[in-house]
Amino acid sequence: MKLSTLLLLQVIYFILGILYNGVSLFLISQGQLGLAPTQPVMGTISMITYAIFLIPGYLRKITLYRILMGVAILVLGYGGVVTHIINIFTQPQVYSSILSWAAAVGINLFGLVLNIIAVLGKFKTQNAGA
Repeated sequence: MKLSTLLLLQVIYFILGILYNGVSLFLISQGQLGLAPTQPVMGTISMITYAIFLIPGYLRKITLYRILMGVAILVLGYGGVVTHIINIFTQPQVYSSILSWAAAVGINLFGLVLNIIAVLGKFKTQNAGA
């Protein structure tokens, strides 16, 4: 996979995370249960921080990019995947539905896989055929 493709997929992950938190914030503002127990403002801040972590990738500062993706794995992998899996067994009522839970886990698994690819350096930094 090319670095540009990986970064594009990571931006898609960022957008999905922002949208999820935005919907949750809207629901809470309407007096309803948020999609997940994550505070949507904090979730949005986390996703914006993640987007900032992508900048070194765009600047071809590969070592820094890979280190930051390692941090993302620790933070988002635990909070975005492990916590949601634990919650569904211990306190499923904190999700508005099983679908909102599955979306949270799915979005974060998508990001986790991309971040693992980044940390392992399983991408090409040069344009093939250019």
